Amino acid sequence: MENIHAVYNGRFDSLNNIKISPLSRAYTFSDSVYEVIPFCNSCTIAFDKHILRLEKSCNALSFQVDIKSISIEINELIKKSNLKNGYVYYQISRGTDVIRSHLFQDDLEIERFGYALPSMPIPSPISAMLCDDDRWGKCNIKSTSLLGNVLSMNKAKSLGCQEVVMHRDGFMTEAGASNVFYFDSSGVVRTSALSENILPGITRQILINALEGTSYCVQEGKCDIEDFNTSPCIWLTSSTKGLLPIKNLIGTDYVFQENYEGYLEISDFFKSAMQSHLEA
Repeated sequence: MENIHAVYNGRFDSLNNIKISPLSRAYTFSDSVYEVIPFCNSCTIAFDKHILRLEKSCNALSFQVDIKSISIEINELIKKSNLKNGYVYYQISRGTDVIRSHLFQDDLEIERFGYALPSMPIPSPISAMLCDDDRWGKCNIKSTSLLGNVLSMNKAKSLGCQEVVMHRDGFMTEAGASNVFYFDSSGVVRTSALSENILPGITRQILINALEGTSYCVQEGKCDIEDFNTSPCIWLTSSTKGLLPIKNLIGTDYVFQENYEGYLEISDFFKSAMQSHLEA
C-alpha cells in the first residue's frame, strides 16, 4: 500500500519514510504496548475509552507518557490521512537501547509510532478453530507480545480458518484478535469475565452496555467450551470487526444457525449503540 500516513516521535511522514532502530525494545523484547482506534465519517469511536486503555497499558509497564499529547497526535494523524473511515494503529515502546540488554536504562526516551489505514470490508461469517490458550499470563495488557496469538492463528489459517477461539482448562478465554460471545442452549448470552487472561475490549463493553436492560443481558463468567456444541450462534467483537459471527468452529460440534433471531436483534442494539458513540 502506498501513501500510508504515519507518525514517529511527533514527526508526520509517509510510512515508507519512517525508520526505526533495530535496537528498539519493541523489536528486541516486545517491550511495547499498542492501541487500535477506529473512526467513521472522520470521527473517532469511543476515543476516550481507547486512550484510557492505552494509558493503563503504559502504566502497567511503567512507561512515563504524556497521554494528552498522544491524543492530539492521534487526532492529527487521522486529519492528515484524509480518510473518512478507517483506524489508527498506535504503538508506544520503552525506547531504544544503546545495545540489547534485558536491563533497560532509566533515561530511555519513550518511542511513539502510529499509522492510519482505511477500513476493511466487514467479512461474512468466518470459520475458526478451538485451541489451547498458550499466551503469556497478562493478556489484559495490550502488549505487542503476541507470539502465542500469531502461532495459533496461523495454524488455524492452514486449516482454512480466519480466527481461533482459545481456552484454558476447558474454559473459554478469548479469540486471537477479538473477544467472544455466544448464546448458550438456554438462549442466554455469555462471555468470559474479565481477568488477567482477557483483554478488556472496548467493543466488548459497548455491546454489554447496549444489552443492559434487554432480554439479552450478558452473563459474564466462566464459559465451558462444551457450551459451543449446543450454541446456535457464536460471534466475535473487536474495533475493526464490529460484530462478526462464526459459521464453523473446528474442534466442536457447533452448528451455526444463520439468521438466528436473537443475534439479529442483538446486532440492531449494537448498531444503535455505535451510532450514539459517533454522535457523542
